[in-house]
Amino acid sequence: MKKTVAVLGAGSWGLTLAELINNNGNTVTVWEFNPEAAQRLERDRSLSFFSQLKLSGDIAVTSDIASVCAGKDFILVAVPSHALRSAMQAVKRSGADTSKTIFISATKGIENDSLKRMSQIIADEIPDAARRIVVLSGPTHAEEVQAKMPTAATLASINGKASEAAREILSTSYFRLYTHNDVAGVETGAALKNILAIAAGLCDGIGLGDNTKAALVTRGLREIIKLGVTMGGQPTTFFGLTGLGDLIVTCFSRHSRNRALGERLGRGENASEAEKQMVMVAEGVKTAKSAYDLAKKYQLDLPIMNEVYCVLFEAKDPRAAVQELMAREAKPESMPGLEGLVL
Repeated sequence: MKKTVAVLGAGSWGLTLAELINNNGNTVTVWEFNPEAAQRLERDRSLSFFSQLKLSGDIAVTSDIASVCAGKDFILVAVPSHALRSAMQAVKRSGADTSKTIFISATKGIENDSLKRMSQIIADEIPDAARRIVVLSGPTHAEEVQAKMPTAATLASINGKASEAAREILSTSYFRLYTHNDVAGVETGAALKNILAIAAGLCDGIGLGDNTKAALVTRGLREIIKLGVTMGGQPTTFFGLTGLGDLIVTCFSRHSRNRALGERLGRGENASEAEKQMVMVAEGVKTAKSAYDLAKKYQLDLPIMNEVYCVLFEAKDPRAAVQELMAREAKPESMPGLEGLVL
């Protein structure tokens, strides 16, 4: 049965999902907050930095959020994490009827200052939608989904029926979706891996090898689990698609904007200038600050994430950061809370 879907966010991921949902026989409207950019996309049907995707002619693009959201079966949110709250406030101000709408969050991050996950922000701003929020996450580079390369991802929600409804509009022969009920684990794993991707890029930029990156990813996963469980996630979640799977693809892929940013920093570029040169948002930068603040809040030792924070916000030399990590006191290789865990 055809569904009506609003996609908020006209970046590469938002447009890729809009096209996929449209191709599944649903009616899709895309919201771009900038009126001039919306008009340009409506006319050109493509993005200058993502020209391989051409929007189908029956997908409308507009900057009028009230008309986009009113009475939709689904609102899929794919805006940058720092813009999510303002986007939800715009939905609320518009007066659009979303009383029966399922919200799908395709945004990865942890908000600075509030230290909240993306689904929590949606629930903050639109309280009556709290039990109709589904999180879409996993190792899903837009370039490969757009090219219809086999991809698997996760839909997490406290509402199983909402997850199943979201799977119905998103599933294709090349986009396989699993459901999960651990929203906290799925969201924290998805957000924190971007910090590790910056660290992986630093290794590439400095010129370090596969041994270094393998150690980084493995020990980095330990830090993700440590913080993620503290924030309410289930330990096993972090060994799934939105934990280990997303960590692998983001740390090693040529498509990873966070890894690319880290590589530029490793080659000696200034953090603020390198970020400005990025065409798309590297979510790991803002998430690194949130993770640093969370570590202080919960009194957790997260050495790799801490060093990434120092490189990004305190202009620490990446080589000095690596040396400091290698000089840490020797200890057993353990994952607290995971001993005897059966997967």
